[in-house]
Amino acid sequence: MRPFFRHLLPLAALLAAGCELYPEDPIFAYGQVLRTDGTPVSGATLSFERALSSWRGGVPTLNPPEFSPHASAITRAEGAFTLELLAGATSERVMTGGYYDWRSYRFRVVSQEEGRAAILSFELSGGDVELPSLRPWAADLSVGDGTEGHVAVSFAPVPLRPELPPTGTWRVSTALEPGEVWYDEATTPRPVVQLLQRGGAVLWQEEAAGSPWMAAPWLREDFDELEVMVRAQSSGEWQFEPLGGRVSSVGYRLEWRSERLPMPGAGLHPISRGASCEPLPAGVTACPWTDGQLASVKFSPVSSQSERWPQELRLTLAAPARPSRIVVRGLAADYVNNPLKTLFVEGSEDGERWVSLGQVIRPSLGGTDRGGYRDHLEVLWAADNPLDPALEVDLSTNLYLEGALHTEVAVRHVRLRGVPIESSRPVELKALKEVSLFE
Repeated sequence: MRPFFRHLLPLAALLAAGCELYPEDPIFAYGQVLRTDGTPVSGATLSFERALSSWRGGVPTLNPPEFSPHASAITRAEGAFTLELLAGATSERVMTGGYYDWRSYRFRVVSQEEGRAAILSFELSGGDVELPSLRPWAADLSVGDGTEGHVAVSFAPVPLRPELPPTGTWRVSTALEPGEVWYDEATTPRPVVQLLQRGGAVLWQEEAAGSPWMAAPWLREDFDELEVMVRAQSSGEWQFEPLGGRVSSVGYRLEWRSERLPMPGAGLHPISRGASCEPLPAGVTACPWTDGQLASVKFSPVSSQSERWPQELRLTLAAPARPSRIVVRGLAADYVNNPLKTLFVEGSEDGERWVSLGQVIRPSLGGTDRGGYRDHLEVLWAADNPLDPALEVDLSTNLYLEGALHTEVAVRHVRLRGVPIESSRPVELKALKEVSLFE
């Protein structure tokens, strides 16, 4: 761990002991920048940007946020840096409309190396803090041939979550029993493989169980200029309680992104391309979820009296076909914040009598169903990476599914509906990028 920081926080705390923190008072954040091989980055100028993080007493703001340059720091020989901020730059009380609005701000810094990067967002309060080290991930990404049209994507193990500083503790949760102390430790980094169109949208993402990860031809479809990358993240909160000083804390989200590599296309044209659908979003005449554009389009509410959303989506193919595979991209679907677990796919010759084509079960890793829960910083700060699309891993709002189908007869109509975890109530469909069917 960073030994040169261990005495700084106690010293600063003693100097500040007994003093109220005023907007013009300086506070310090201590960090370190390393290369992918662990050697220090010295003499580098770091640019720190700032964005409004929450207002009106804690309501989150824009996602993506509007960052702007705010401060800088220069790394020393051992890669260490000291960021000096004014307390009023981290939070402030603003008079708006006759009442005081408490606003908090967060900061962002990026360290890049040969296409790889570490992106740190943080929000601090109370006084001086230590920050997680900035060290890009040596992912060693590679693309190779697989079997049966698959492409093998290999990468190194993801980094470990940031090590707790000797001067800090984890955030404390409410104990279940008197006298118990529960600590909320940081989230564990997991590799998220993303297929993207160059300079465009994410067409597939998956939390990979390991390396190599196989990119099936139906995931690449007939899209051109494809790229692949791997990302990971960890978020948490450290608290500092130096003897005789102010209690301070820092909430952080640290993301690692690999280099991007070209991904060969598959030239696989879906039978659903250009299919009509029902319901259509308001003001739209052609189905936006079968056009191959990969734009996330919201469903229209089915009731103006309350927020109720469609519970199924129907596709009408140009001609009868026997679908053998379905790919669903960027689906937002839940029932009272309970994310989708099982997607039912049904087919019909006439749109009246339906038969099952298959079920797609949302995968879970290691036998653990992690549901839609993620640390709130991973969700609220998902778009803080300025280099790539938002890393949206919340299973209620950005789900990618694929699975095999089977039918003895050709069908013209296909219906999608789903149920959440531990419930038979249908989920509501709120947004979608694309649905693709293959024979």
